[in-house]
Amino acid sequence: MTARERAHREAVRAEISAIAGRLQDVLGQRITAYAIGISDPRTIGRYGRGEQRPQPPTAQRLRQLYEIVQVLLARETAETVRAWLLGSHPLLENRAPVELLHEDDHPPVERTAVTDVPTGYVSVVSAAEEFVKGA
Repeated sequence: MTARERAHREAVRAEISAIAGRLQDVLGQRITAYAIGISDPRTIGRYGRGEQRPQPPTAQRLRQLYEIVQVLLARETAETVRAWLLGSHPLLENRAPVELLHEDDHPPVERTAVTDVPTGYVSVVSAAEEFVKGA
């Protein structure tokens, strides 16, 4: 089983509160909130404590971000994961992965099928895999 397959399995099976809590621990509330497209970073803490449940599209974006983070954490430190998400990446047209995640307002498969330009979750998780392979 690949790191991506393990990360995907974990992202699907984990409680959303555990996912939000782990993302908060690794990325912080602001980066997590920005990546999934919510305006109030404190909401991530409420999700993590189980005080509030995200709407299904937000929960899906949390799971996708978690999968990417888990792929990276298989070989990298939390500090490197944060730097990778915030820095420009050559496989993503020198854009920061967090920007693409923030902008991804279409389902990943649809977004990839519509354009050849690397955008959204699918390209970010692929870039994460390439980064880990090169480590």
